[in-house]
Amino acid sequence: MYKLMTSLLFILTCTVSASANDAQYFWRFGDGSVSHEAEPEHEYAQPGIYTVTREVYQDGKLLESSEKQVDLISPKIVGLVILQPGEVVQGQNVEFLANLTSSEPLDLHYQWYVAGEPVSVAADNGKFTTKFAEPGDVELSVDALWQQTVVSSASTQLKVTEADNDGDKPDDGDDNPGDGDDNPGDGDNNPGDGDDNQGDGGDNPGDGGDNPGDGGDNPGDGGDNPGSDKGSDNKTPGTGKSDEGGAGGSLHFLSLLLAGACVIRRRR
Repeated sequence: MYKLMTSLLFILTCTVSASANDAQYFWRFGDGSVSHEAEPEHEYAQPGIYTVTREVYQDGKLLESSEKQVDLISPKIVGLVILQPGEVVQGQNVEFLANLTSSEPLDLHYQWYVAGEPVSVAADNGKFTTKFAEPGDVELSVDALWQQTVVSSASTQLKVTEADNDGDKPDDGDDNPGDGDDNPGDGDNNPGDGDDNQGDGGDNPGDGGDNPGDGGDNPGDGGDNPGSDKGSDNKTPGTGKSDEGGAGGSLHFLSLLLAGACVIRRRR
């Protein structure tokens, strides 16, 4: 409750003489309450800004009228600042907040201004979202209002930076040739990259696998085929004899020829 001592709020120059006890008073306190006392007290149920009027009558005539505005909002406000992001970039949405600190909750609304021009906001909750089309310095300000009366204000200077229009380019780590992704020559499954292709040590000719000339089971590769260097029966193709048996047969044949020649000579 907010008590109002009207004798402290008004300094009235009353023309009514002190002996005129028949003067009538009429007070209106701005919240619908009235009083006919000379110096009334009044309590307000809610904080606000009220206009109090006082009228003095004598013999039905209005002798004096005065009014005063009673502000029960501003004394409750500790401060108002604008909260903003660390960087404001051209063309990007940014959100601002009117941060009001008060000794008790106040039912206020806010009016925002950009470069001195008022802007409309859909939700009257102290938040303001916008974007700036051009880089440069911009003044942003806000008024806190109770009904139509400004009770506090704040402003700030914004530095809108120019947007970086350099998008993703080739060789920047994306899926472009030569950047280490799935393209030819990058170490993946493409010819000439050391994977499963000819000449790479896999199962193809000349790569050490099971094809001719690669050391596998084909002719000339050292496996189970004629002319290989493995430990098979060392048979000469087409003879069915080993290499050592061939040399012994030749010596045996020469021995037979020499023995035969000796026999012939003896018979003669």
